[in-house]
Amino acid sequence: MSKDAKINDMLENGRIEPFTMLHDVLVNWWVIVIASLAAAILAYVGIAFTYEPDYTTSATFAITSKFETGSYSNLTTANQMAETFQKILESSAMNKILCEELDVDSIDAEVKSSVIPNTNLLELSVTSSSPRVAYDTIHAIMDNYTKVSYFSLGNAVMEPLNKPQIPMSPSNPLNPQRIMKLAFLAAAILSAGAFAVLSFFRDTIKQESEIELKLDARSLGELPFEMKYKTLKDLIKHRKSAILINQPLAGFSFVEGYRKFVSRLEYKMEKRNSKVLLVSSVSENEGKSTVAANIAISLAQRQKKVLIIDGDLRRPSQFLILNIQPQEIKELGEFLTDKVSSEELVTKTNVNGLFFIGGRNSYAMNSDILQSKNFKKMQKLINACKNLVDYIIIDSPPASFIGDAELLARCADEVLLVVRQNFILAEDINDVMDTFRASGCHVLGVVLNRVISLKHLTVQTLGHYSYSRYTQYGKDRGKANE
Repeated sequence: MSKDAKINDMLENGRIEPFTMLHDVLVNWWVIVIASLAAAILAYVGIAFTYEPDYTTSATFAITSKFETGSYSNLTTANQMAETFQKILESSAMNKILCEELDVDSIDAEVKSSVIPNTNLLELSVTSSSPRVAYDTIHAIMDNYTKVSYFSLGNAVMEPLNKPQIPMSPSNPLNPQRIMKLAFLAAAILSAGAFAVLSFFRDTIKQESEIELKLDARSLGELPFEMKYKTLKDLIKHRKSAILINQPLAGFSFVEGYRKFVSRLEYKMEKRNSKVLLVSSVSENEGKSTVAANIAISLAQRQKKVLIIDGDLRRPSQFLILNIQPQEIKELGEFLTDKVSSEELVTKTNVNGLFFIGGRNSYAMNSDILQSKNFKKMQKLINACKNLVDYIIIDSPPASFIGDAELLARCADEVLLVVRQNFILAEDINDVMDTFRASGCHVLGVVLNRVISLKHLTVQTLGHYSYSRYTQYGKDRGKANE
């Protein structure tokens, strides 16, 4: 199999998902920037510590022929002289003379001679770590080269055109900007590559094909990512709203994804003669509340009578998602504590055939509310509603924080787990499903939510979505986007 075929095979089988890698790289941009800045600073420190200034002084000679005066002959003589003069400068005789002249054991300087192109000018340069050594060396050469080159110069005459000067600044000035930029860029590339590799090996669910490979559950499909901000005005004002399939601005891919998913879900529930579905997730911010609302809306659009129950008494959100006015709501928490009757609970929504039971107030001790006799009241309420509607959708709290999801699941026929793409480790998802099953609940399957992949590229716009590992439940969050 060719290299390209292997890559295509990995892409098709979900082993490489470029968008999840890109997301993990972008979400860690601050780490990449810090690492790159540190690399640039280290590069500067390294350059500063290893930098040794060099000082160069030079003199220019005009090369002419003793017996020929033509410019061509002078050019030829200069070219011949350059090679000869360099050998003279490197000779042991010249080295001995310079050592005696300067009273040193060895010459700590680099001496070069070269012809200036298209001229009969020869440039002599001396480079040393000391400006004084460079200056003294070039003067010693100019004063003594004739002693060594008397027979080597032939008919060439070297006439100095300028006197060398003591160099006042290094010929190799410290210029760390380029090295620092390269170090910054290299560190950024390496850091981004490291996060991409970590993303590849991170054991999350990146594509639908991985659900049944990594999880002990059936796949019920995937739901594509949809932009939260539909207009520039919403983006500027940071106005968040629930993403529902009955909204005029909902994308075709988004609506079509739900149509296929709910069709499969309804088929599975009819096959098992189930009417009550609990929608949960491992952690918050996986989108389970929006998924629950869209399931209810989709079933209602199919001429079914649907009741959606907001079982998250700590952080209720369905009244916001379904745009139900607070004064219309009779609190579920009040019913469970014997303050209102069941006849007052049901609220109509703007969607034909869809009804709502829930609340808008937060009950901090909601785990106590669902215990003992209150839990039995919840069971009786749901059993009574079964005779009035075709489907009941329960939006539960995240399953990994408190025990409400497990308790509510005992009132349901089926449990649907919403898993956000590349968000939760497969091991943690399996642990939650094992908890449901240990309580006697049937896990109908898993749906992968907020999916961005290559196959959605042509119909989806890549948008920003937040990423985190686990966050402490109870922290204030925008439930309208759940």
